[in-house]
Amino acid sequence: MPRKSRQRHLAKGAERRRIERQQAARRRTIALSVGGAIAGILVIALGVTLLKRDDTTTAGASATPSLSASSAANSKKPPKQTGTVTAQAKPASTIACGASIPPAASTPKPQFDHAPSPSDVLAKNTEYTAILHTSCGDITIALDGTAAPQTVASFVFLAEHKFFDGTFFHRVVDSIDVVQGGDPTGTGSGGPGYSMPDELQGGEHYKSGTVAMANAGANTGGSQFFLITGAGGANLDGNPNYTIFGNITDGLDVAKQINGFMPNSGDGPPTQAVYIDSVTIEKHHTASPSPSPSG
Repeated sequence: MPRKSRQRHLAKGAERRRIERQQAARRRTIALSVGGAIAGILVIALGVTLLKRDDTTTAGASATPSLSASSAANSKKPPKQTGTVTAQAKPASTIACGASIPPAASTPKPQFDHAPSPSDVLAKNTEYTAILHTSCGDITIALDGTAAPQTVASFVFLAEHKFFDGTFFHRVVDSIDVVQGGDPTGTGSGGPGYSMPDELQGGEHYKSGTVAMANAGANTGGSQFFLITGAGGANLDGNPNYTIFGNITDGLDVAKQINGFMPNSGDGPPTQAVYIDSVTIEKHHTASPSPSPSG
């Protein structure tokens, strides 16, 4: 091949390789951009599912089942106990606030075939208050039976059956100021054996002091609940999928103290164990509406 022709051939080859390198670099850039977008979506998804139960468990862990036609039919009957579960996870070895492990921690917790009917649990003209007696002090919750009658009835029913006694708070979340409990197994996947429908009002605001239900998706509420301990709870307002069923009226400082046992990851089991020793349900009768005068 003549020298000039060879030089032109080499030059074309070099140019072709340069263009191929540019195209390859462009493809890598696009791939990284798409990957970054996907990662961003995953982060957002993680943020709005922080309070969902972990149902990646075996049947032996008693994951809460979804609603069914049979459970709807059974709701007209009193709940029937189907068995019990015990704690499968252990909290931190250090008990918070100088407390000790409550005796009820080793007591099996009942499982039921369906949720109770509000009419069978909640009396008319009656307001309900729940007092959580924890390792670090009492937390008093005014239950909202008007906005969330199914959820409140379930919570009262379970408390009266000592379901929460001896359980521990299994999760704290820094970004949304959350303390989560109510799981008899301590794994994040346990429940009472039944699911409940959501009771969303629209425009939910998860302010400090709010008490709401955790879930594993629509209409899967069970026994796990969470306490909002600070302004970070409002980060959930854009994903208002959690039934609000009460508000802390006393002991918010206790809830904040529990939230303070934060793991380095910012999301996980408290670094010190905090138990719910027991739950007291108080009933306050209100005046019935006066009949309107006859005309």
